Amino acid sequence: MSNNEPSSLKQSIKLAWPISLQSILVTMLGMSDIMMVGHLGDTAVASVGLGNRIQFVFLIILAGLASGVGTLSAQHFGAGQIGVIRQIIVKTLVIAAGILLPILLITFLFAGNIMGIATTDPSVINTGTSYLWLTMPSLIFVVVVMIFENALRGLGQVIFPMFISIIAIITNIILNYWLIKGGLGIEPMGVIGAALATMLARALHALLILAYLAKVKHSIFPTTFFCADFYNKQAWTKLLTLVWPMMLSFGVWSLGTFVYQLIYGRIGTQELAVMSLLAPIEGLLVSFFFGFASACAILVGQRLGKNEFSNAWSLAKNYAISAPIITFLLALILLQYQYLVFMPFSNLSSETITLSQEILVLICFGTCLKVFNMTIAMGILRAGGDNKYCMFIDISGMWIISIPLTFMAAFYFMLPLYWVALIAYSEEIIKAVMFIFIMKTRHWLKNLTAESMA
Repeated sequence: MSNNEPSSLKQSIKLAWPISLQSILVTMLGMSDIMMVGHLGDTAVASVGLGNRIQFVFLIILAGLASGVGTLSAQHFGAGQIGVIRQIIVKTLVIAAGILLPILLITFLFAGNIMGIATTDPSVINTGTSYLWLTMPSLIFVVVVMIFENALRGLGQVIFPMFISIIAIITNIILNYWLIKGGLGIEPMGVIGAALATMLARALHALLILAYLAKVKHSIFPTTFFCADFYNKQAWTKLLTLVWPMMLSFGVWSLGTFVYQLIYGRIGTQELAVMSLLAPIEGLLVSFFFGFASACAILVGQRLGKNEFSNAWSLAKNYAISAPIITFLLALILLQYQYLVFMPFSNLSSETITLSQEILVLICFGTCLKVFNMTIAMGILRAGGDNKYCMFIDISGMWIISIPLTFMAAFYFMLPLYWVALIAYSEEIIKAVMFIFIMKTRHWLKNLTAESMA
């Protein structure tokens, strides 16, 4: 492995920085939504934060589906089978449509009821419902983008998705500023303006990526939707076997994040505003390493596709060790300059800001565990298709341990928000122990392309 380490490091950086930058910008976009409605007060911040969290539940389920595309793309690319990827994309789009359409119908009919689960504040419910009605349909555009981006990343092509994302993000920020605050003949639209800006930017994102791939006749762009392979039951079985644990695992985890938000919302509107404000900041730290976890999955997956198992194992260990260490250093830097984080929220009450500053310290160091778990789960185990173990660990750490403890801390022991949030990190501790054990078994070192041809 020593001879390959420099090239592996170079490959990792080449793949990681565009994905990380893209992920950071997307997270900062979520922060911009919160920041730009911050002048409207705690209710607006809580409404957008809660609406985004509800949307996040469904978005992550679809991300699990798209991740399956990335896993298969990396391994088929490593095995020299690029043509297979087109039909994987087609099948995944069909599955996504079957999942998303009922979700959109349910959300449209029961948005107010869903918001009401997490808060009793009527103004938060009403504002959040309007926000959901506009932003949820835009998930159609998001899932298209995610599927094609994951396929491209599996091939190691990460620069193009980054540039397209930057265009969409800049568009969203400009529209946010214009529609929220008004101008050029448009009346200030507040939270509704933020929702409309998000929908328009997501539509542009999907249109740009599809138009470009079609124009250059990219090898992964499907030229025919329903071909002979579309009706291949074995191919469908292979795809569904891989993605259903990922979707369920991602869905269970994202639903759990909504339950945490529900707990904070039931404590009070101020507490909900604090956690809504800080969620994108935590996401920013995680986003920095999303690219490295993705690069790990790409490089490990390609090596597994070539049956280079020893090389894949050494690479995986390097990623698992380095990611949390670098996260810790970044957390220290963030704490040193935290005054910059809270500068856009000067209109919020001093109590809200003070409480946010206390929770930020906890989040900075808790994120080290989150990054470690993300690297092993997304970058290592899922690269070999070991999704059922990941699903079991996600369910165990979150739903059997952390959520019951967090609920008791909030409503039985009536602890302050800081201690409730601290206890919520018990999930990451349990998951870290279990992920280390599963990683060491090396059962995830599998060539999925060889299995499919066997």
